[in-house]
Parts: sequence; structure tokens; C-alpha cells
Amino acid sequence: MKQNQLTLVSSDTILETTLVAHNQALTESLWDTVKNDSLNIILREPALLELASRKDPGVIAYCDNLLLSEDQESWFSALKVLETLNTYDAAQRLLVLCGTASTGDRKIVLNVLARVLSSSQREGFRRLIRSVVAPGELDVSNWTPTALRVLEGVCSEKGIQIVDQSGLPLSNLDQSLLSTAYSQQN
Repeated sequence: MKQNQLTLVSSDTILETTLVAHNQALTESLWDTVKNDSLNIILREPALLELASRKDPGVIAYCDNLLLSEDQESWFSALKVLETLNTYDAAQRLLVLCGTASTGDRKIVLNVLARVLSSSQREGFRRLIRSVVAPGELDVSNWTPTALRVLEGVCSEKGIQIVDQSGLPLSNLDQSLLSTAYSQQN
């Protein structure tokens, strides 16, 4: 690999879902499970993810509490829930969290944010990714086209050439990655 290259890794993955469909479950019952602090967060997470998929308005406030927790599992659960919620407010929480997180945590949050990023958060994401992107390798699996375009712009500004896993230069990133993933399936 050349010194000033960023190799993008992308796989067409189906997100693992351990969530059993709770379509008929009452929201109140789901909240009872979520708020049962005697249960480990891992046991409460499926109910919380279901509430997030239903876009329940109380999920954001609950995630704020999880993010403040000292428990690492709670923090990761909050990230999963915000990604599942996939709303403007959820992305805003991720932007703020990313801006205040430690370097290692920032990369984790940035990756989650990139999977839900919309054009309205583009500039905040640009500032954050500018501080993180460097030559090396970056997994961009499931990133939104907006996030890929921002990455492409930042790499161009920094003089970093973007290449695929074979070392071939990529341009028009979101289209290149889609065609690469498609050709790997066939």
C-alpha cells in the first residue's frame, strides 16, 4: 500500500438480528421490559430495539441515560438503538456524542453515524471525519451515499487517494462500492 492511500473495505452484509418480531406486543409491555433494571441490558435490548423500530418518542431520552451510564454494554446498546431509530434526532445525538468522545470511541460512533447520515448532517460529519480519516484501511460497509460522498471530499482535500481492496483507485465512491459489492456476489 502506498503511504498516502486509504483502502476501503466493504462487504454486503445482512445485519444479524436477534430480535423476534414483537408486532403484536403492546408498547407498554415493551417499556415495562426496557425499564426493568433487574434485567441485564442485553436482555432488555430486543424490546428497546423494537421500540426504536416503531419510532417510539421515548427512545431518545432513554438512550441519553444509557449513554451516560458507566456500563459499556449499555453504551453499545444505545448506539445500536440510535442506529435502528434512524431519525434526525438520533443522528444529531450521534454527532454530539462523536464530537465529545475519546479517540477510540469516536471511531465507533462515527461508523454508526455514517450508516444513518442524511444530507442535513453532512457538514457536522465532514468536520468529524476530517479529524479521523488517515491513510490506512477503513470499513465503509453499509455507509449511506451521503457519508461516502463526504468521505470522498475529505480524502480529496487531504490528498489521500481512495482505493479498493485490490489497490485500484475509486472515484464516485458510492457508485464504485455498489458495483464492486455487486460484482463480488456474482
